[in-house]
Amino acid sequence: MAKRKRIGLSYAYNENWIGGTYYIENLINALNSLNDEEKPHIVLLTDSYENFKVARQKFKYPYISFQLGSGEANKAFQFMNRVTNRLFKIRLFNQKIKGLDAIFPYYKSEQQSAAKKKIYWVADFQEHFAPEFFSKEDIAPRLQYQEEIQVSAEHLIVSSNTALGHFKSIFPKHKVTVNVMPFAVTHPPYHNLDIKSLLEKYQLPERYFICPNQFWKHKNQLVVLKAVKALKAKGIEITAAFTGNTNDYRNPHYFTELKAFVEQNNLSNNISFLGFIDRRDQLQLMNNAIAIIQPSLFEGWSTVVEDAKLMNKFLLVSDIEIHREQLADSSARFFDPYDSGQLALLLEQANEQLSPPPLFEKNTYHENVKKVGRTFLEIVG
Repeated sequence: MAKRKRIGLSYAYNENWIGGTYYIENLINALNSLNDEEKPHIVLLTDSYENFKVARQKFKYPYISFQLGSGEANKAFQFMNRVTNRLFKIRLFNQKIKGLDAIFPYYKSEQQSAAKKKIYWVADFQEHFAPEFFSKEDIAPRLQYQEEIQVSAEHLIVSSNTALGHFKSIFPKHKVTVNVMPFAVTHPPYHNLDIKSLLEKYQLPERYFICPNQFWKHKNQLVVLKAVKALKAKGIEITAAFTGNTNDYRNPHYFTELKAFVEQNNLSNNISFLGFIDRRDQLQLMNNAIAIIQPSLFEGWSTVVEDAKLMNKFLLVSDIEIHREQLADSSARFFDPYDSGQLALLLEQANEQLSPPPLFEKNTYHENVKKVGRTFLEIVG
């Protein structure tokens, strides 16, 4: 049997950018869907003991080990190593990252440079197309990182042909090898959760819509609030539930503005802000909603859309290029993300249906998951 490849994956649990955490978790699950002989050995690179614990609980991957990546959090481990080495002549934590065939996502550091192949990742190029959602201080390091990537002789993964087109237009003379790898999601078990209990827990009615996104301004939750307001003015009462972290460090007043809109327009009985909730709870609420709403103005490859595809759940989605790429041949209904009237009409139509149609007549999503695993291994080489 051929020797298993050793691949380092950078991993951190971060509720402020949970999409980045889910990305690596979904990649591990995609590799785990492959035949045993295809599975590589994963070296999970983390910066804290908390991430160690989270990962150990989550992953049932048969060939996995852990090492500390680079970062400020390692200072505590370095200190412990010095103490244990002095007292007992042993080092508890091995910080040298050796013998890796590849590392992903690669962040330039002395430790990570030991890998044979370095594979960068850029989620999207939003700052080039919607800079109004960033401060100059946020944009500068992103551009510096992208400049480093585009002159590199290494590899870059982007999640879509849309992002590939963006990269080529921004860096037409790039040297880096660019690979497109759309990700696919794997869900933790949630179907056994009692929906009645969940509705009581989150104080939701039996019929509701759900918008599961971080509360970042470009996620565009405001258009949903305006659509609900328009329906209420017509005498049509619906409920829209929102999940996600309410902190947008780039636009710290955004969530406060959304709450103010709800209060000013007497929508308190129609809008439920649930905050960052347990993933399994979130998935069961999504699965039992009338429809999922994804109103975002910009995405690299939407996790919400992938969740809906795996569930085969009816989706109302903003009409942007990336969503068209993700949802080819589906029954998803698209709306102009700046036109709350269009969305209101779609919400009204869906609300009148007892059971909106599935996204796909035949759902073969499990094939997408295996494809991600195999595509990644092809890139690793």
